[in-house]
Amino acid sequence: MIHGHTHGFGGNRKSGSRSPHGKILGTTTVGERGQIVIPAEARTEMGISSGDKLVVFGNPHSDAITLVKAEVFDKYAEFFMSKSKKLEKLAEELMRATQSAEDADEEAGSEQEDSAGETEASTQGSNSGVSR
Repeated sequence: MIHGHTHGFGGNRKSGSRSPHGKILGTTTVGERGQIVIPAEARTEMGISSGDKLVVFGNPHSDAITLVKAEVFDKYAEFFMSKSKKLEKLAEELMRATQSAEDADEEAGSEQEDSAGETEASTQGSNSGVSR
């Protein structure tokens, strides 16, 4: 099964008949060397010209192959990479904030231990002069 990026199963994309399942644009046969010819209607509908690069995706669970124009894929890749960089930056800021909070907690815990140790020492020191 070969899918292009279309909408309107059985309908005309331009007529507004749309469906998330795509549109059948013809059939093709795999040749001896694994080559296929994309039907003329599909090339016209999808704006595919000789020499255009296509990215081939496969889903082994549904035995489906999807062809996407490389220029469209590149736009999506750029979009996701920019989002990825923003997410990476947020993650780094979160890690720094978390580390700062952990450092502050450790420092506060350390001060409490020091304070408790001083209190214990002063209590022991004041008790040392008391006779029993």
